[in-house]
Amino acid sequence: MRMLRFTRRGAVGALASIVLAACGAGTDDGDSSGDNGSSSGDAVVLQDIIFGDPNAPVTLIEYASWTCPACLDFHARVMPTIKADYIDTGKVRLVFREFPTAPANVAVAGFTLARCTEGEAYYNLLDELFMRQDAILTLARQGGPVVEALKQVGANHGIATDAEFEACLASESGRDAIRASISAAQSKGVSATPTFFLNGELMDSNVRVSPEVFAAALDEALAATTSE
Repeated sequence: MRMLRFTRRGAVGALASIVLAACGAGTDDGDSSGDNGSSSGDAVVLQDIIFGDPNAPVTLIEYASWTCPACLDFHARVMPTIKADYIDTGKVRLVFREFPTAPANVAVAGFTLARCTEGEAYYNLLDELFMRQDAILTLARQGGPVVEALKQVGANHGIATDAEFEACLASESGRDAIRASISAAQSKGVSATPTFFLNGELMDSNVRVSPEVFAAALDEALAATTSE
């Protein structure tokens, strides 16, 4: 089955190169990565997406994919409470790292769009991708116009023209940033999404069952920082 139906040759080439970059990621120490096939030949360094106070006492790292159903479940049920009570209040800083899941070309394209925005706009575009997950993945399974759906998402967040959309997908910096996130995940042994690290320690996957359980883990980490 053909996963995507493209309407423009430029989009085909750009998206294909992004997928190759994602699939060719190597490994690193979690803070930066070496030369993993960057067209520039330079080291590919993590360009983390950070939400909340950068000086917050607790750091939560999330490896996730907007095409992952379990990530959508967490994003819809748990994250609103965590964001309101911990991230927006300066208690926790969230470091979001892309770890694309199948279909990889669709996941990477969406993340690349988000990388063409800045600050809170990344979260807003990511939020729309999550909310449209089922519709876009249905289009992908049926060979529908996924590119047009992604163009609409981009247009809703300032990527207004076809030229801007194609330039965004072709961005070397976007590909390098996603490649570095994948490498960081691999270096930490991440094999499923979502995966969380709290102050550097891998969290039990059961914490995402409810806002209350996840909040309890954050409260424990916050208490540990005040007792040091």
